[in-house]
Amino acid sequence: MAIKLVKCKKDGFPILEINGQPQCLAEFMNHCLGGRKITDVVQRNGTLYYVFENRHELPILCYCCGNPLACPDLDAEKKRMRGRSLKAMTWVPELLENGNYAIDFQLEFSRKAGENAAMMVQTSTLSADELHHPVTCCHSGAPAPMSEALRPAIVPSPPKKRHKRR
Repeated sequence: MAIKLVKCKKDGFPILEINGQPQCLAEFMNHCLGGRKITDVVQRNGTLYYVFENRHELPILCYCCGNPLACPDLDAEKKRMRGRSLKAMTWVPELLENGNYAIDFQLEFSRKAGENAAMMVQTSTLSADELHHPVTCCHSGAPAPMSEALRPAIVPSPPKKRHKRR
């Protein structure tokens, strides 16, 4: 039995429901995270998040079940991931022991000095749907704040001239 996925005509990545709309997984992730550096790694309510320089927060989830992955040493994970940028993504449908399919979604992060290979991180496609967006991102669902430079100037209207009755 083969997995039936709708694939993006541009890049062959799956079209998934992300934020309630069908979107290409690669285009969505690249728009928010592509080429951006990880500035921090945090853990909230048992979920590990990579925090990027543009304030997006990516939860790292098990690819087969979508549950948070355990992080036994947060400080070591911070040291391992800070400063890396998202360079590429790959995916493969994988048959699980229970007969279901899951998408093995891997993110490739840049090398650090002294390393021979890029860092591959396996996560669930649900990470895209649970990505925390800053207000300035078009995927945040909130209107972006208007910068002072773009804000229309408030100019008082000229006083109305009063005409005297004759």
